[in-house]
Amino acid sequence: MYPITVNLKNKEVLIVGGGKIAARKVKGLISEEAIITIISPTLDEGIDATKVTWIQKKYETGDIFSSASLIFACTDDKPLNEQILEEALPSQIVNVVSNKEISEFYNMSMIKHDGLKIGISTEGASPLVAKKTRIELQEWLENK
Repeated sequence: MYPITVNLKNKEVLIVGGGKIAARKVKGLISEEAIITIISPTLDEGIDATKVTWIQKKYETGDIFSSASLIFACTDDKPLNEQILEEALPSQIVNVVSNKEISEFYNMSMIKHDGLKIGISTEGASPLVAKKTRIELQEWLENK
């Protein structure tokens, strides 16, 4: 994996699935001013439907639109998540939350402190370890 920071301002992002994982993705994407579309029959209460375009339905072949830069396959259906990866265009980068081996990118646990932006990644191996490390490092920075 090659670590980069991506400017998502005004870039289209597709999220398939509307559960808790999608809610976490949406939170970060909104702060980066991405244009977010969610395809899902339901939305987690943590997602503000006024800040996204919600297509209230189950995903079907052909739902991926070519203008999406990033795609998050966040359903609780592993074969469907893998199908979404297969159906994406070569120019689209897909995060398959249920299978780190085929996922094309991972999110980093981020710290913003005094003009610094620090990313912590386990390359999908353990998001819990990344979160714990982020919390500990954030506390250290705040007490320094």
